[in-house]
Amino acid sequence: MLDLACGHGRHARAISPEVGVLVGIDRNPDYLARARRSGAHLVRGDLRALPFRPGAFDAIYSWYSSLFMYADGENLRVLAAAARLLRPGGRMLVHHDNPLRLARQTEARAGWDLAGGGRVEETSRFDPATGVDVCERHLTRRDGTVLAGTARLRYYRPEEWAALAPGAGLRLLRITSTWQADSITERLDDDAPDLIALAEKV
Repeated sequence: MLDLACGHGRHARAISPEVGVLVGIDRNPDYLARARRSGAHLVRGDLRALPFRPGAFDAIYSWYSSLFMYADGENLRVLAAAARLLRPGGRMLVHHDNPLRLARQTEARAGWDLAGGGRVEETSRFDPATGVDVCERHLTRRDGTVLAGTARLRYYRPEEWAALAPGAGLRLLRITSTWQADSITERLDDDAPDLIALAEKV
Protein backbone atom coordinates (compact mmCIF):
# COMPACT_ATOMS: atom_id res chain seq x y z
CA MET A 1 0.00 0.00 0.00
CA LEU A 2 1.19 3.54 -0.81
CA ASP A 3 0.52 6.66 1.27
CA LEU A 4 0.75 9.64 -1.10
CA ALA A 5 2.05 12.79 0.61
CA CYS A 6 2.39 10.94 3.92
CA GLY A 7 3.54 14.02 5.84
CA HIS A 8 4.66 13.22 9.38
CA GLY A 9 3.00 9.79 9.29
CA ARG A 10 -0.24 10.49 11.13
CA HIS A 11 -2.28 8.10 9.00
CA ALA A 12 0.58 5.67 8.40
CA ARG A 13 0.84 5.02 12.14
CA ALA A 14 -2.75 3.83 12.21
CA ILE A 15 -2.67 1.86 8.97
CA SER A 16 0.76 0.20 8.98
CA PRO A 17 -0.16 -2.48 11.57
CA GLU A 18 -3.13 -3.50 9.39
CA VAL A 19 -1.33 -4.05 6.05
CA GLY A 20 1.56 -6.18 4.80
CA VAL A 21 3.85 -3.40 3.57
CA LEU A 22 3.11 0.32 3.69
CA VAL A 23 5.23 2.84 1.77
CA GLY A 24 4.99 6.57 2.45
CA ILE A 25 6.21 9.25 0.07
CA ASP A 26 6.64 12.95 0.78
CA ARG A 27 8.95 15.65 -0.54
CA ASN A 28 9.47 17.33 2.84
CA PRO A 29 12.48 15.87 4.69
CA ASP A 30 11.37 17.33 8.02
CA TYR A 31 8.03 15.53 7.76
CA LEU A 32 9.75 12.29 6.81
CA ALA A 33 12.04 12.58 9.83
CA ARG A 34 8.99 12.84 12.07
CA ALA A 35 7.40 9.84 10.31
CA ARG A 36 10.30 7.46 11.03
CA ARG A 37 8.37 5.59 13.72
CA SER A 38 5.16 5.34 11.69
CA GLY A 39 5.88 1.78 10.58
CA ALA A 40 6.00 2.78 6.90
CA HIS A 41 8.93 2.47 4.51
CA LEU A 42 9.65 6.11 3.71
CA VAL A 43 10.68 7.61 0.38
CA ARG A 44 11.48 11.24 -0.39
CA GLY A 45 9.93 12.24 -3.69
CA ASP A 46 7.50 14.45 -5.60
CA LEU A 47 3.98 13.37 -6.54
CA ARG A 48 4.67 14.68 -10.05
CA ALA A 49 7.58 12.22 -10.50
CA LEU A 50 6.71 9.07 -8.55
CA PRO A 51 9.76 6.77 -8.27
CA PHE A 52 7.97 3.40 -8.39
CA ARG A 53 7.40 0.79 -11.09
CA PRO A 54 3.94 0.38 -12.68
CA GLY A 55 1.69 -2.10 -10.93
CA ALA A 56 3.77 -2.10 -7.74
CA PHE A 57 0.87 -1.53 -5.32
CA ASP A 58 -2.41 -3.19 -4.39
CA ALA A 59 -3.82 0.02 -2.92
CA ILE A 60 -3.03 3.74 -2.72
CA TYR A 61 -4.51 6.48 -0.58
CA SER A 62 -4.20 10.24 -0.32
CA TRP A 63 -5.76 11.72 2.78
CA TYR A 64 -6.64 15.28 3.75
CA SER A 65 -6.38 17.35 0.56
CA SER A 66 -2.79 16.37 -0.18
CA LEU A 67 -3.11 15.43 -3.85
CA PHE A 68 -4.65 18.25 -5.88
CA MET A 69 -2.43 21.28 -5.38
CA TYR A 70 -1.94 22.20 -9.05
CA ALA A 71 -3.93 23.31 -12.10
CA ASP A 72 -6.50 20.86 -13.44
CA GLY A 73 -4.25 19.43 -16.16
CA GLU A 74 -1.43 18.76 -13.72
CA ASN A 75 -3.85 17.31 -11.17
CA LEU A 76 -5.06 14.82 -13.78
CA ARG A 77 -1.48 13.87 -14.65
CA VAL A 78 -0.67 13.32 -10.98
CA LEU A 79 -3.76 11.13 -10.51
CA ALA A 80 -2.99 9.15 -13.68
CA ALA A 81 0.63 8.63 -12.62
CA ALA A 82 -0.53 7.30 -9.26
CA ALA A 83 -3.09 5.05 -10.96
CA ARG A 84 -0.36 3.48 -13.10
CA LEU A 85 1.29 2.23 -9.90
CA LEU A 86 -1.73 0.06 -9.13
CA ARG A 87 -2.06 -3.53 -10.25
CA PRO A 88 -5.20 -4.26 -12.30
CA GLY A 89 -8.12 -4.21 -9.88
CA GLY A 90 -6.10 -2.28 -7.30
CA ARG A 91 -7.92 0.49 -5.50
CA MET A 92 -7.26 4.14 -4.77
CA LEU A 93 -8.86 6.31 -2.12
CA VAL A 94 -8.64 10.11 -2.34
CA HIS A 95 -9.91 12.36 0.44
CA HIS A 96 -10.42 16.12 0.30
CA ASP A 97 -12.76 18.81 1.59
CA ASN A 98 -16.37 18.81 0.42
CA PRO A 99 -16.86 21.53 -2.23
CA LEU A 100 -20.66 21.31 -1.87
CA ARG A 101 -20.36 22.42 1.74
CA LEU A 102 -17.75 25.07 1.00
CA ALA A 103 -19.94 26.58 -1.73
CA ARG A 104 -22.49 27.46 0.95
CA GLN A 105 -19.92 29.12 3.20
CA THR A 106 -17.08 30.38 1.04
CA GLU A 107 -15.01 32.07 3.76
CA ALA A 108 -13.76 30.74 7.07
CA ARG A 109 -11.36 31.90 9.75
CA ALA A 110 -9.72 30.03 12.59
CA GLY A 111 -7.08 30.70 15.21
CA TRP A 112 -5.44 28.75 17.98
CA ASP A 113 -2.69 29.15 20.55
CA LEU A 114 0.27 26.79 20.54
CA ALA A 115 1.25 24.87 23.66
CA GLY A 116 4.82 26.19 23.60
CA GLY A 117 3.77 29.77 22.92
CA GLY A 118 2.80 31.56 19.75
CA ARG A 119 -0.40 31.61 17.73
CA VAL A 120 -1.69 30.40 14.39
CA GLU A 121 -4.24 32.34 12.33
CA GLU A 122 -5.80 30.78 9.23
CA THR A 123 -8.09 32.22 6.55
CA SER A 124 -9.76 30.16 3.83
CA ARG A 125 -11.55 31.50 0.74
CA PHE A 126 -13.31 29.07 -1.61
CA ASP A 127 -14.32 29.92 -5.19
CA PRO A 128 -17.28 27.70 -6.20
CA ALA A 129 -16.75 28.52 -9.88
CA THR A 130 -13.21 27.11 -9.99
CA GLY A 131 -13.34 24.70 -7.05
CA VAL A 132 -10.17 26.29 -5.66
CA ASP A 133 -9.71 26.99 -1.96
CA VAL A 134 -7.03 29.57 -1.10
CA CYS A 135 -5.75 29.03 2.42
CA GLU A 136 -3.51 31.58 4.12
CA ARG A 137 -1.80 30.71 7.39
CA HIS A 138 0.23 32.95 9.70
CA LEU A 139 2.28 31.64 12.59
CA THR A 140 3.37 34.21 15.17
CA ARG A 141 6.20 32.87 17.30
CA ARG A 142 6.84 33.68 20.93
CA ASP A 143 9.55 36.16 19.93
CA GLY A 144 7.12 38.02 17.63
CA THR A 145 8.51 36.78 14.31
CA VAL A 146 5.92 35.71 11.77
CA LEU A 147 5.92 32.84 9.26
CA ALA A 148 3.32 32.96 6.49
CA GLY A 149 2.27 30.64 3.70
CA THR A 150 -0.49 30.23 1.11
CA ALA A 151 -1.87 26.98 -0.31
CA ARG A 152 -4.22 26.64 -3.29
CA LEU A 153 -6.18 23.41 -3.13
CA ARG A 154 -8.55 22.07 -5.78
CA TYR A 155 -11.65 20.23 -4.58
CA TYR A 156 -13.66 18.26 -7.16
CA ARG A 157 -17.43 17.87 -7.05
CA PRO A 158 -18.93 14.36 -7.44
CA GLU A 159 -19.85 15.00 -11.07
CA GLU A 160 -16.30 16.19 -11.78
CA TRP A 161 -14.94 12.99 -10.25
CA ALA A 162 -17.13 11.05 -12.68
CA ALA A 163 -14.99 12.45 -15.51
CA LEU A 164 -11.69 12.75 -13.65
CA ALA A 165 -11.38 9.08 -12.68
CA PRO A 166 -11.78 7.59 -16.21
CA GLY A 167 -9.34 10.17 -17.53
CA ALA A 168 -6.74 8.76 -15.14
CA GLY A 169 -7.42 5.11 -16.00
CA LEU A 170 -9.67 4.47 -13.01
CA ARG A 171 -13.24 3.29 -12.56
CA LEU A 172 -15.06 5.37 -9.97
CA LEU A 173 -16.72 3.03 -7.48
CA ARG A 174 -18.14 5.38 -4.89
CA ILE A 175 -18.28 8.93 -3.61
CA THR A 176 -18.85 9.15 0.12
CA SER A 177 -17.65 10.99 3.24
CA THR A 178 -16.54 10.21 6.76
CA TRP A 179 -20.16 10.92 7.74
CA GLN A 180 -21.58 8.42 5.25
CA ALA A 181 -18.87 5.77 4.87
CA ASP A 182 -20.73 3.15 6.93
CA SER A 183 -23.93 3.38 4.89
CA ILE A 184 -24.84 3.09 1.21
CA THR A 185 -26.03 6.46 -0.07
CA GLU A 186 -26.88 7.66 -3.55
CA ARG A 187 -25.35 11.12 -3.21
CA LEU A 188 -22.89 13.07 -1.12
CA ASP A 189 -24.50 15.02 1.69
CA ASP A 190 -24.10 18.75 1.02
CA ASP A 191 -23.24 19.29 4.68
CA ALA A 192 -20.69 16.47 4.92
CA PRO A 193 -17.31 17.73 6.14
CA ASP A 194 -15.34 15.99 3.39
CA LEU A 195 -15.45 13.96 0.18
CA ILE A 196 -13.96 10.50 -0.27
CA ALA A 197 -13.55 9.08 -3.78
CA LEU A 198 -12.96 5.34 -4.09
CA ALA A 199 -11.78 4.11 -7.49
CA GLU A 200 -10.41 0.93 -9.10
CA LYS A 201 -7.63 0.45 -11.66
CA VAL A 202 -9.10 -0.75 -14.96
